[in-house]
This record gives sequence, C-alpha cells and structure tokens, in this order.
Amino acid sequence: MNYMKKIFFTLLFLTIFSLPVFSEGMVIQGGISLTSKVPKGFYGSWRVTAVQSYTNNAKLFTDTATDLWNLSKTGDVITLSNPVSGARASVDIQEVDGNTIKFVRKTNSKNENVTETPILTLDGENFHGTDRIVIEKYKFGELVRTDIVEYKITAQKIAGNSAGEFLR
Repeated sequence: MNYMKKIFFTLLFLTIFSLPVFSEGMVIQGGISLTSKVPKGFYGSWRVTAVQSYTNNAKLFTDTATDLWNLSKTGDVITLSNPVSGARASVDIQEVDGNTIKFVRKTNSKNENVTETPILTLDGENFHGTDRIVIEKYKFGELVRTDIVEYKITAQKIAGNSAGEFLR
C-alpha cells in the first residue's frame, strides 16, 4: 500500500508541475513585482524532504517524500522544476516577508482543481516551511470531494548560486 502512495505522490507532482500554465499571474505590490523581493538565496537546486503533518485522506497521500527542486528566475517569472522527472511550472509569488516567501500553483481541469501553497523560510543554505495541497474533485460540475494534505518541508541546497550572482 505504501508503494501505491509513492506512485500517487509522484503522479500528483507531475500533474501539478507539468500541466500547461494557463495564466502567468504576477502579484504586484505598490507597483513592484513581488518576484524582485524574493531572496536570491532561494535560487538553485535543493534536496527537499516532506513529512506529512495533516491529511483528511491518509490513503491518498504519502507520509514522507524526498525530491529535488530547482528554483530559477528569468525576468519576472520564477520557475520551479524537478530535474529528475522533468516537471516544470511557473509559480505565483503571493507574499514576501524578509526571508519567507509564499507562492501558489494552481491547475484546473474539468473534473479536478489542485492548489498547492508552499510557505518557505530561507536559513542560509537551508529552507524550511509547509506545503498545503488541496484537491477538489468535481462530477457534473458539482464538488463531490475535497482532499487536503499538509507537509512540513525541509531542504538543503545542493547546487547553484542566486540568479543575481550569475549576472554580475
């Protein structure tokens, strides 16, 4: 059964981060894009560990997962990619408070809406935080089920410098 959870988590990640971007929204605060406020230390490759802290559907979500993330920035677009799976997605920065960022990734289809909301705090060569995933299932246009999982996230930088350091 644990094997099935791992398969589901992998498929969920691929679904979330490989669907085409329908709108690349960018939050503006006081006329300045929030992407410019993201600490440069977030950019690079990370070994990420997620440990489940809450779910309303234990059969659907894995208890723990280890993954690779690469955060990069081109212009005002921040991209989260997984070099192992090839999954890639632009993220919408919702809030920046010092070394803490909150971003949202949404995918919508006819029968399912998925919203993922990580809140991450940079601490040198590490970051920590939470990742909340909400999956809404629809049948004939009516919401029939909402599955929620929250993970505690820890990560260690494994490669890369900030985007700004490459351009100096």
